[in-house]
Amino acid sequence: MWKLVRSLWPLLVLGLLVNTAYSVMWPLTTIYLHNNLKLSLVVSGLILAIYSGFNVLGGYLGGVLTDRFRAKRVGLCLLGGLVVDAVAGFFWNGRLAYPVVLIVFGLLTGGMLTLITAMAAQLSQGSGRVFNVLYIFINLGLVVGTASIGVLFQHSLQPIFFLLIVCYVLATGLWVKYADRLIRPARKTTANSTATQGRAKRRPLGVLQIGLVLMSLTLMWLTYAQWMSNVSVYIQNQGFSIRLYSHLWVYNGILLIVVQSLMTKVSRIKTLPAQIILGLGAIGCSFLLLSSTTGVLALFLAMTLLTLGEAIYVPGVPALINAYTIGNEGKYQGLVNAFSSLGKAVGPVMGGLIIGTSQDFSVLFLVCALVNGVVVVALMASVLPALRKADEPL
Repeated sequence: MWKLVRSLWPLLVLGLLVNTAYSVMWPLTTIYLHNNLKLSLVVSGLILAIYSGFNVLGGYLGGVLTDRFRAKRVGLCLLGGLVVDAVAGFFWNGRLAYPVVLIVFGLLTGGMLTLITAMAAQLSQGSGRVFNVLYIFINLGLVVGTASIGVLFQHSLQPIFFLLIVCYVLATGLWVKYADRLIRPARKTTANSTATQGRAKRRPLGVLQIGLVLMSLTLMWLTYAQWMSNVSVYIQNQGFSIRLYSHLWVYNGILLIVVQSLMTKVSRIKTLPAQIILGLGAIGCSFLLLSSTTGVLALFLAMTLLTLGEAIYVPGVPALINAYTIGNEGKYQGLVNAFSSLGKAVGPVMGGLIIGTSQDFSVLFLVCALVNGVVVVALMASVLPALRKADEPL
């Protein structure tokens, strides 16, 4: 792991900086639109829907642009746009300006996160370990970003946008200095040559199998998003404070880093299908536990299952798609980010509709468990047989 960190640290720090900025913005959006700008929940929801749509679009376009143009130029354009957007948000964040700033932020962030993942795919030479290490740094950004909110946000977004400006300026400097090194990895080592040859001998997955793997991302994040939205209401309905909810996410961040550090030692191409299925199963079991048990211990046990599933499954999907597709890393990693963003966007809305209809959180949790279970069965029935054939040399 430490060898990977030393060789790829500019890309890893870039992921940390971009995700810190992303993680400090999205939790505040609904609060700021509704409480500070006094917009109705309907209007706020519409703005969030447009933002999410542009985030999905940015994820896909970022991948396509990375394949068609020089990655260094694409990165500079995206980071430059993010700096300008953050500066604009620092000075103008009223009813008209903030939604525009937010939508541009969603578009450019989606593109930048895809670029980072696509660069990881190109540098991985078919190995899944790079994605595990990158995911550790992305989650460090999540912890730093969410932890900064309580300190920086005091009914004004200027400190938040100042942090964004700092992150993007540092990221731009890092990209200018090290982009060429990341785009042109050394090709002289035997290990790289062997990995490249091994990847070339793998059969590419079919469109149906790739589509199912990508759809599993959307459905998983659709259920996972309940923890980021509706579970907070569930915890308060159980008589617990919002501080407990905060402690659960701190626990999530620490456990993710520990598990991902271990995954870098055991992750192999052949184990990726098992990773994905086990991860989805653990996430489904976390919702099954929530539907049947209450109390602080149950919440922490459910969060443990959720975190283990996330740590195993999430980096496994881009690694699997990268290993069993030939070329166009940007396009495929763009699809990974786009399908993930779609699930995160639709999830809270779906959860709210189910709760509003049933008036029972247990129904929502059972639906989430069922969704993950159905995805596991679909992957085992369709993708696993195709992977067995894909492992056969051409």
